[in-house]
Amino acid sequence: MARLSGVTVRTLHHYDEIGLLTPIRSISNGYRRYTRAEALRLQEILFYRDVGLSLTEIRDLLDGSTDAGERLVRHRDRLRDHVRKTSEVIDTLNTTIAHLKGE
Repeated sequence: MARLSGVTVRTLHHYDEIGLLTPIRSISNGYRRYTRAEALRLQEILFYRDVGLSLTEIRDLLDGSTDAGERLVRHRDRLRDHVRKTSEVIDTLNTTIAHLKGE
């Protein structure tokens, strides 16, 4: 799971310790088994971590009453809104820079 997701094994252990991502089971050799459900949960964790949510906020969000599909649609919509606003700021910056250059 660590190799596939790009996180460290230590990160996966930490997520398990804090109850954010629990493997389906641990094997005696120390390996942990994850199903598709845990892989999808990890992907969602990484989406939210990427935008700066704390692990506590992520856990509360994932453990809330909203299902994953609904959460992801809302997250996508927030990101689209952020991209639109960022694009507007870039356009304003370009206009200001052009004005300062006398264009």
